[in-house]
Amino acid sequence: MGAKIGCVTGADMGLGWELTKLGLEKGYDMVALVLREDGEKICGLSAAYPGKLTILGVDVTDEGAVEGAAATVAQKFPCVDFIVNNAGVLFGSKYDKIDEIVDLDVAKFRRTLDVNVTGMAIVLKYFMPLIYKSASPVVVNITSEAGYLASGGHNYLSYSVSKYAANMYSQKILNYLRSERPDLHVRLFMMHPGRMQTVMGAENAQIEPSESARGIYRVIDGEVDPQLDIPFINYKGEAMPH
Repeated sequence: MGAKIGCVTGADMGLGWELTKLGLEKGYDMVALVLREDGEKICGLSAAYPGKLTILGVDVTDEGAVEGAAATVAQKFPCVDFIVNNAGVLFGSKYDKIDEIVDLDVAKFRRTLDVNVTGMAIVLKYFMPLIYKSASPVVVNITSEAGYLASGGHNYLSYSVSKYAANMYSQKILNYLRSERPDLHVRLFMMHPGRMQTVMGAENAQIEPSESARGIYRVIDGEVDPQLDIPFINYKGEAMPH
């Protein structure tokens, strides 16, 4: 069997970049979906691992661009063994002193849902046929501990709504795969990646994104394989409340 073929969205920086880097270190062929193909960090990986990294400039909310990217990947590879839907946005701060209802920025609310939920669905719409062709297919949808109902807390409203929706989307498609396509043996997880030291997570950071990436690969590679009806887990493979 040849090297695994993996795809990571939002691979420009942070967790996405670390996942791409670690995949290359493992000898995998990696596809990086990024906003800018000429980004210094991602191009640095390409130079360090010649012929092993395919960089595609894609906004995950642009259906035509995602469809084109999937077609390009299909021409180069027979399948995709794993995909990590990592692209996401978070606007605002826990230090904002606003009325979460009256002062809602509707444009940012819509953009958050578009990237964090619709973008994920668009990517899987066009990349899932490649996942289906893998002998050991894995889908990891990066969501968040913010993506469940709780009686306390009101910060990050738009982000939390989007992550709850992403969890629901993930569970629904998993229910479909289990019911209608059990022969494919797709392993799908909703993943809280931890509170990472990234541009998006700096306010609450507890770990480096490299630590999260290592844990996520233990799940992808089957070293940790949670058997859960609702596979909402953290990067260590532990069940999350939902």
